[in-house]
Amino acid sequence: MYKNIVIFIWILSSIYCLYKLFKRSKLTSLDGVIGYSPGLEVIMVIFLGPLLAVIDISLTWIRIYKDAEEARRRGNN
Repeated sequence: MYKNIVIFIWILSSIYCLYKLFKRSKLTSLDGVIGYSPGLEVIMVIFLGPLLAVIDISLTWIRIYKDAEEARRRGNN
């Protein structure tokens, strides 16, 4: 049971990280090179998917909280 949950979380977080990787790679321009393939980055994303997902979600939450705190301070002034 727990093994299936861990595998499901691993697969879900790897898919999330692959989505973010390919979304970022489309924005990368390599001086006229047509088509960018992330290659080895995909392998690392699959192995480190859960760790990368936690870090990405944490950094996103910190950025949102910081922006909200700044907006609250501006609203008080």
